[in-house]
Amino acid sequence: MIEILLNNILPFVIILTVLVFVHELGHYLAALKNGVEVEVFSIGFGKEIFGFTDRAGTRWKFSLIPLGGYVKMHGDLDEASTKKDQKKNIVKEKSFHEKSILQRSFILFAGPFANFLFSYILLIFINIFFGVSIDKPIISQVEPNQPAFESGLAPNDIILEVDGNKVEKFSELKKFIEIKNNDSVNIVFSRNGKIKDVNVKVVEKKIGIRGTIENKKLNIFTSCKESMFQLIYFAKATLIGVYEIITGSRGTDELGGPIRIAELSADFWQQGLHSTLWFMMIISLNLGLINLFPIPMLDGGHLLLNFVEFINRGPLNTKYLEIAHTFGFIILISLMIFATYNDIARFFE
Repeated sequence: MIEILLNNILPFVIILTVLVFVHELGHYLAALKNGVEVEVFSIGFGKEIFGFTDRAGTRWKFSLIPLGGYVKMHGDLDEASTKKDQKKNIVKEKSFHEKSILQRSFILFAGPFANFLFSYILLIFINIFFGVSIDKPIISQVEPNQPAFESGLAPNDIILEVDGNKVEKFSELKKFIEIKNNDSVNIVFSRNGKIKDVNVKVVEKKIGIRGTIENKKLNIFTSCKESMFQLIYFAKATLIGVYEIITGSRGTDELGGPIRIAELSADFWQQGLHSTLWFMMIISLNLGLINLFPIPMLDGGHLLLNFVEFINRGPLNTKYLEIAHTFGFIILISLMIFATYNDIARFFE
């Protein structure tokens, strides 16, 4: 039991706590910047386990259910930032809901932005101290009895072109090879300084070769530049993945919930600091992106309601707000249940 706690549950709690703290700290700092009083800063939901109250009156606490967190600001009725109906005991100058649409939007966006910034900082650190993987179009291994082997390709061959398309990274081969399934591709390569070409049959979207990955540590300036490209790449890949799941071109069995995150947390934790930081970077980025989805109860949902309020040129009807929040709650709970079902089904598989 102690081993399970240390190897599985503890890594999950530590990683999630750090990422939730970063997200809520973004809201907290933006709220203070705009003169909003923060009443509660909570890691987790439900009953308080322990905490303290600072000089400004903010209650910092850890709560029972460690699956998120919230910042409760002056004027909020609950953790979902619902506006209080009663006007008594509300100081307008300190209330979140009495601020302008621009100020409220800034506070809402600050949470996801903090996650993006945290991911960026992690990438800079990783690229400096652990290095970045350089994907070279050099064959490191040719699998026996596969098309590439039968065509005469060998380790250390440098791939230059595939069907007339220049190749600079080994990973670029995939897009040219997959579209030629059960057909042949023409590969131009360099061997010992001599340029050659060969036709290779594609079987099951593969030809049977592996590339060369080199690790190179970057200086601070190069790392800042490279990390930004990496962040954009991962964000784009995440959004494309979500789009493919929604449109049905990718299976919904890839959706994972808390159990899957806990499982991966333990796996990366056991592989060391480098892997753990990579995992935290990806999850932090995903946390920021998901929170910007236009679903009521998420930051993106509140931003959407702010936009509607701006178009409407006035506060929205309380009835419509309640419908929107109920709709958002149903969506989030449904997704959570479905993701948890996938986690359990994957476990039994």
